[in-house]
Amino acid sequence: MKKLFFLLLLGFALTPIVSKAQDAMILRGKADTLKIKVIEIGTEEVKYKLWPVDEGMPVMVERKDRINKIIMSNGTVMRFSESEFANASNYTNQRKMAIKMDLFSLLSGTTSIAYEQNIEPGRSWEVGVGMIGLGFNTNETTSPNSGAFFRAGYKFINQPDYYLKGMRYTHIMKGAYIRPEVVAHFYSNKGSTTTYDIPVYNSTTGVYTANQTITKSTTSYSGYAFMLNFGKQWVFSDVFLVDFFVGAGIGSGNSRTTQNSVSTTTVTSSTSYGFYDDYSNSIDLGTGAGMLVNHEGNVGFATQMGLKLGILIGGLTEEK
Repeated sequence: MKKLFFLLLLGFALTPIVSKAQDAMILRGKADTLKIKVIEIGTEEVKYKLWPVDEGMPVMVERKDRINKIIMSNGTVMRFSESEFANASNYTNQRKMAIKMDLFSLLSGTTSIAYEQNIEPGRSWEVGVGMIGLGFNTNETTSPNSGAFFRAGYKFINQPDYYLKGMRYTHIMKGAYIRPEVVAHFYSNKGSTTTYDIPVYNSTTGVYTANQTITKSTTSYSGYAFMLNFGKQWVFSDVFLVDFFVGAGIGSGNSRTTQNSVSTTTVTSSTSYGFYDDYSNSIDLGTGAGMLVNHEGNVGFATQMGLKLGILIGGLTEEK
């Protein structure tokens, strides 16, 4: 009797130790925890037996891309990527930051610079700033005079609809993408308006005389928009990149005109049609200001397009 009691007591004492020897596996899309004993973890699959382990129990095999995580008996948690695309270790030796400049903005009188930071395979965030008035086009009648615009977005890089075993991105920052983004711009234009009153003819001198009024003013614009950009980015030798995108969204803007000065002089002309009113620099769309949006105070359609050239920066992390 004492021997039986001792064996029962020993069994109860060892039960917690035995139970801790089991592992646990959670599959993707499954809430239940599968009690197992891991036999082998290979490069593509995991071999295991169902718990409690029996010598006659067959060895089960599960693909690693179907496993969410395995909790080992010692408490170690092993997480598995859904596919090679999402496996961050495949891109250890690639640069994940870039500085870019928009060529289209330069042609419209603006210098636009952006910074992109990859945070995980298939996802990046990007911010940009534009200095309006610093570019190749400085024509006051076709471009804003001065100001700035700002943008911030989150990029989702596309994966194929289907993939073969072992497929992954050739570069973590390369591929077609969609980028939701918010954009805001603030700029001003200096303009002038020249008007004439009715000319008077002097029969003695044979010339027409009229009063000329020149009004100089400054129009300030502000605009905001939520954009959905579709683009593609190419990376060359982990050094250079090209990024082309088009975007559409909804936005709104406002404008306010301030009169700076008014001057009136008397001018003459030999013909009656030598006097004509002139209006200069009456821009009401954000050409060269990061996006196109109406500035009448109503919510409406907004568009943008860009072609960026850039360089990848940041040190390379050696794979351990």
